[in-house]
Amino acid sequence: MGGCVSTSHSRVAPHTKKYTRRFRKGRGKLAAPICDAPIKRLSDVGSRISVSEFVQIDFEKGGTTTCRRSEVSNKSFHVTQVHWNHVDENGICQEEAWFDSVSILDSESDDDFSSVFGGSHMIRPQAGLSVPCADDEKGIPAGSWSAISPSVFRVRGESYFKDKQKNSAPGYCPYTPIGVDLFACSQKINHIAQHLELPSVQGNGILPSLLIVNIQMPAYAPSMFLGDSNGEGVSLVLYFKLSDDIEKEIPSEFIDSIKRLLDNETEKVKGFSKESVVPFRERLKILSGVVNPEDLQLSSAEKRLLNAYKDKPVLTRPQHEFFKGADYFEIDIDVHRFSYVSRKALESLRERLRLGILDLGLTIQAQKQEELPEKVLCCMRLNKLDFVNHGQIPTLMTVNDD
Repeated sequence: MGGCVSTSHSRVAPHTKKYTRRFRKGRGKLAAPICDAPIKRLSDVGSRISVSEFVQIDFEKGGTTTCRRSEVSNKSFHVTQVHWNHVDENGICQEEAWFDSVSILDSESDDDFSSVFGGSHMIRPQAGLSVPCADDEKGIPAGSWSAISPSVFRVRGESYFKDKQKNSAPGYCPYTPIGVDLFACSQKINHIAQHLELPSVQGNGILPSLLIVNIQMPAYAPSMFLGDSNGEGVSLVLYFKLSDDIEKEIPSEFIDSIKRLLDNETEKVKGFSKESVVPFRERLKILSGVVNPEDLQLSSAEKRLLNAYKDKPVLTRPQHEFFKGADYFEIDIDVHRFSYVSRKALESLRERLRLGILDLGLTIQAQKQEELPEKVLCCMRLNKLDFVNHGQIPTLMTVNDD
């Protein structure tokens, strides 16, 4: 997942099918097909990375992890081998191999709707290319993401039901990060995976190989009255792949909890007067933390609010939706429908989030002793992302946009 993109140097024969679309006034005309102009390679990755290099992830307890290259590593992402075609002096199209060490995302589809038009408007783009992975050889650049150890989060500990103590989460995750996208949207896009060219990731046949978290954030001023809770905003899309060591490191009880979440099972919950049946998915919680609050120039009220929610995961219900696809599972978290106080706080911090380093994760709330300690489902770090669209955030278009 990163900024590495390869394109063909050869001219591509146009498809016989033609697709015509209408757009709202002011969006401009549809750009000429890619095949009508020479296609240039957008990255020099091939000249910078050798065939023997791998992306390596090492976890230090409580620390961050960045994408790092090494000659030999037994803890490495699968290197994505990508090919592009070039035409030699005899007019014969040949393949030349190169390796994208920033990302493991690979797709073999040749979808007619994979295109970019208008410079910043995208239809069915390849997932995970808009936000790069931080490279520790070059430091941690703004506008990037990093892998982190789940132990940076404090969750319900082994004896929580006795002493209410929270401890650092176990240092393993069933899903590990592989990329991030940030898209501008004229309205919320639910089930965003169906509008993206997803990677090909190997699974284990037990759990989906790909976990997608789509955080839908409003870009308009908050109102006390929700209304239709829809409008212009951005989608922060996080991609995770199933851990290679899931069967060795992850307890079977937690795997069972993940299956119950995926299968939308229900459970009985005791109330004051009677039992009620609720979806197991209502246990899903979002974990968040600001690594550098001192750089955000917080007011005293904002500091109190930040401290009040420190180490306090928030249940995503009822502002969440779930979608299943071919070997992927998507979780949509709708910030448009969060409480007025939450949306007001987000609005006040929006401009300054580009200065912040944010940790995000998901967990499943433990409600029985055998489910303790709580484990982190997935997590990553965002390094100074700018959520205010000054024209730098690509707009994701769907085939239903008119």
